[in-house]
Amino acid sequence: MSNQIDLRVLFADLQSSLAGDLALARSAINHPGDKGAAVEGNWLGMLARHLPERYRADKATVIDSRGNCSDSIDIVVYDRQYSHLVLKHQDFLYVPAEAVYAVFEVKQSLDKNHLEYAADKAASVRGLYRTSAATVDIRGATPLKQPIPILAGLLCTESGWSPPFGEPFSEVMAGLTGARSIDLGCVARAGAFLNEASDLVVSSADNALAFFLFTLLQRLQQVGTVAPIDFSAYIAYLK
Repeated sequence: MSNQIDLRVLFADLQSSLAGDLALARSAINHPGDKGAAVEGNWLGMLARHLPERYRADKATVIDSRGNCSDSIDIVVYDRQYSHLVLKHQDFLYVPAEAVYAVFEVKQSLDKNHLEYAADKAASVRGLYRTSAATVDIRGATPLKQPIPILAGLLCTESGWSPPFGEPFSEVMAGLTGARSIDLGCVARAGAFLNEASDLVVSSADNALAFFLFTLLQRLQQVGTVAPIDFSAYIAYLK
């Protein structure tokens, strides 16, 4: 008879640990800026520990080959193979738009204003120009690959709504479409959600983190690998 383990117990421990860290940052740190940075750090640390090695996650601004840039994004998930192209100016990171898989905003609470804020941040990234280039392998040249859809989400400690995913939440989500759409999110103390084909799927508070992680991994798996960067576009801009 094979040994067995209850995965729900393992993820419950992870859930408890993250929720505790977020609660500590909320209660022990008084300065709003410091509190926000601590909460962002907790979410970034969680993603760094649990995302596959092919991905990196950082607070950054996204740029394109035409010199445009996004708003500052709390968490940018991007392809590790392009990490050498991430530019650092003082304490600010700049990630090429072609390398981006997902963007997340981090807030203390889930509410209408924060969902719309995250949607605006997502639109500032999705509106950037992304290049693509043919590649060559043992079989010869491969055709151009279309840029992948960029995922967007919101990560919170608690919900400003009760229940958290009731009619007010659904109404706001229904109004966020196109470049402002929100794909998924997690509220550490209330649950997680997935917006798929206009169908909202939500989890309980007990397995919020596990649901969010597996949903994110599934969506990353579905979009595949980012398209190769056309470096000539960046060279042309620098001439």
